[in-house]
Amino acid sequence: MHIFQVVYKYLEYVFIYINQFVLETLAQGPIPQHVAFIMDGNRRYAKDNSISMAAGYLAGAKALVKVLDTCFDCGVNVISLYAFSLENFNRPKEQIDVLMKLLEGTLGELGENDPLVKKHNLQIRVLGRLELLEDHVLRAISKTMHATKNNRGKIVNVCVAYTGRDEIASAIRETVAGSGFPSKITAKSLTENMFMGFPPLDILIRTSGVYRLSDFMLWQCHQDTDIEVVAMNWPDFGRWDIGLIFLKWQSRKRALAYV
Repeated sequence: MHIFQVVYKYLEYVFIYINQFVLETLAQGPIPQHVAFIMDGNRRYAKDNSISMAAGYLAGAKALVKVLDTCFDCGVNVISLYAFSLENFNRPKEQIDVLMKLLEGTLGELGENDPLVKKHNLQIRVLGRLELLEDHVLRAISKTMHATKNNRGKIVNVCVAYTGRDEIASAIRETVAGSGFPSKITAKSLTENMFMGFPPLDILIRTSGVYRLSDFMLWQCHQDTDIEVVAMNWPDFGRWDIGLIFLKWQSRKRALAYV
């Protein structure tokens, strides 16, 4: 066997051992039940690596599979993803077309026979102003949601044509329509009418080092939500980074328990 193959095999075993060690360490403490991601930095990654914008987003999609698998292996039950905001419709048509093609392709693959879906018994929920999307994208969304709607394992919320302010406005309309009385508009009733009401959001993670929420899950980012901003671009974000963030979250939880 070539020396490089030996080294590669050795490093592969080391990685598996470290990954298992991190998972076992995390299992000793509380596990966040709801984690959200603002997957920023795909275009910057493409520019830094001299590849096309489409290739940058594709690298981000591959990173997402690893991130989801790691989070669910750790015990997280719900993942919410900021895939496409209402503001993104203001981008150049070329960028919108790339994003929609990737969204259509990715969701089209996440059927009942997808390995990740089968492993975690995933239910895929696509949330937002879906009526603004083109028919071919809607067909892919409908197919995936229908194929996974009866799954009772983990949940992935994919936010498309979404902003937090629009979600809040929608929840107010639904609450008023359901009760007819302004006095019935409470924090509890609004939460019940949000796209993503439960469980409460434990951690929101944003990549690319930008310190802003970009109108994502504004209602859900309450006083107990940890907001983590990491400097790396989304395609570079991986298992080890998630483990470190979860360990930090556990440390804070333990510290608060003694206050």
